[in-house]
Amino acid sequence: MDVNGVLNSESKVRAKKAVQIFNDTDIPHLVTCGWAYRKDSNIRIADAFKAYIVEKLGVDSRKVITELNSRDTVGDAFFTKANLSLSLAWNRICVVTSDYHVNRTQEIFNFIYGTNFVIDVIGANIIHDESVLRYELSSTKVFRETFLGVNSGNDSQILERLREFHPFYNGEVYDKI
Repeated sequence: MDVNGVLNSESKVRAKKAVQIFNDTDIPHLVTCGWAYRKDSNIRIADAFKAYIVEKLGVDSRKVITELNSRDTVGDAFFTKANLSLSLAWNRICVVTSDYHVNRTQEIFNFIYGTNFVIDVIGANIIHDESVLRYELSSTKVFRETFLGVNSGNDSQILERLREFHPFYNGEVYDKI
């Protein structure tokens, strides 16, 4: 998104795909994730997505939940599980992301959520180049290394690993959680 909270074209495509699935199924809520990641803006990406989904795509605002703690895909998985899925007794979720990000997202969500959840990951068609695919492979390798030895679905181990080793959550890049 830009400094004013206007989503870029890739984010709009993903939002439209999510709303299409929402409208075509009996999914009760849409969840948008993300914090105020821009140094030049206090707008949280989850709020920007919600505004677009409500104002431009016509979804009832009461059907859109924002999760404001995540800073990346790992955080999306962890915080939606910890703050929404467990308390609302969701055992199946559908994640919409960019098509090039589907495999990594599936692996991350399956690991964070564990075996008691069904995770469907659907990709929105995004134009990308080989460098994006190389980044996805590299980032998947880093994810695996970061969580090596942690049991899938073990919330306390995963949170500890986030706090100690993930640069977006351990204080290296952003404030420590």
